Amino acid sequence: MYVDTIYSLVALLLTMVFAVIGAVQLIGPRFVREAYKGWDYGPRVRIITGVLDVVAAIMLAIPAFRGWGIGLGAILTFGSVVVFLSHRQYRYALSAIGILIALVPATVAVPRPAPIQFIAQSNGLRTVVAADDGVISKVSLEQPSSGEGERRAF
Repeated sequence: MYVDTIYSLVALLLTMVFAVIGAVQLIGPRFVREAYKGWDYGPRVRIITGVLDVVAAIMLAIPAFRGWGIGLGAILTFGSVVVFLSHRQYRYALSAIGILIALVPATVAVPRPAPIQFIAQSNGLRTVVAADDGVISKVSLEQPSSGEGERRAF
């Protein structure tokens, strides 16, 4: 994955965090299994959580799905904060809150749509309405008639 900004780097780091969390959930070392058992959650909850963490990591790694990955990661992390706080495991809850906070700048790395929002064509004349940084400009492009070069009216 190409990292072009600090926000993409944050998204890449979160990808690795969710991948590690998911792998630990799926592998299920004894301390993880005992924690779930102490919280009265069955082994299926651990497996489902691990799979969803890995899915969130994959979505975070792919720019087109990064927004969905951030959403899924936020839901999973919020759930873990609730579980940790309800079982008085404050250090783990603080770590999860840190991940929630890191998801905020990762949203800047979500790809945005192209600046051209709408193209209309009428009677051989195309009008391009472009929005870039909140500024809307209207440009008319005339279709060249036979034998003529392309003419542009700006």
